[in-house]
Amino acid sequence: MLAQFIENTFMASIKKTAALAVDLAIYIGWTGVGLLNLLFFAVHANSANLAGIFTGSASLSFAFMSVSAFAMLPASAFIIFCAMRRRPLLTKLRGSLQWRLSRAVLAVFAAFFAIVVTCIIMASFPKPAPPTQEIIILGAHVSEDGLSATLHSRLVKGFEHASANPGAKVIVSGGQGLDEPVSEAAAMRDFLVSQGLSEDRIIIEDKSHNTFENLINSRGLLDAGSEPYPITIVTSEFHIFRTAMIAGRVGFQPHFIAAGTPIGILPSCYSREFFGLIKSYFADRL
Repeated sequence: MLAQFIENTFMASIKKTAALAVDLAIYIGWTGVGLLNLLFFAVHANSANLAGIFTGSASLSFAFMSVSAFAMLPASAFIIFCAMRRRPLLTKLRGSLQWRLSRAVLAVFAAFFAIVVTCIIMASFPKPAPPTQEIIILGAHVSEDGLSATLHSRLVKGFEHASANPGAKVIVSGGQGLDEPVSEAAAMRDFLVSQGLSEDRIIIEDKSHNTFENLINSRGLLDAGSEPYPITIVTSEFHIFRTAMIAGRVGFQPHFIAAGTPIGILPSCYSREFFGLIKSYFADRL
């Protein structure tokens, strides 16, 4: 009898502790992703992008990250308020059917998020790229002050690879965003020429506004035929997994050169890339 009581009490304690641990893991993850989204918003927020959210001309990434940041963080603040000042309300919430269902849904999402981000991270370390006839350097943000750190890193890696493969053409791919003074492709060409790359080797693709358009427009500039076409793509390490998926869809056989990302924004980039991958999986198709 006593042993049964102890066993039941012990199991109840284990279940209660496990439920609390799941709640904390989900809450911390929820808050962490919200903060990363807020960081992305703070880095890219300006009058043009903010206006673009309401007119529909802002990039999907910026709009989604902005909305999600300002939806997730108030929810976190409410839970903190309840934990500190309204414990009975928090206890009532945690015992409700809605909370248990939310916990189950968020636990599944958290596991899916962790698996996908792990795949993205593993793809960040590509095998050495063999020589190909063309090299595509994917664009990134250009501001009034010049190249972003992300774009500069991609161009440095692209220039190094182009210098080591003097027979390859270089496609610089990127259009002009709402808040960019020139097209990304034009800024990229100017940088490469300033470093000593012959302008005759550079092909400009300046109409694209996302990765799918980068790749499909670049393929349209090549006599690539119908078979998977070998190509070297220079992009940021966090961007390789999604780019590989899209490149296969548009008919490329991609090899990658990974450009480094400043460590301060890298966690935010991986978080953003998860949502970008989900969007690309469903939307970026021929």
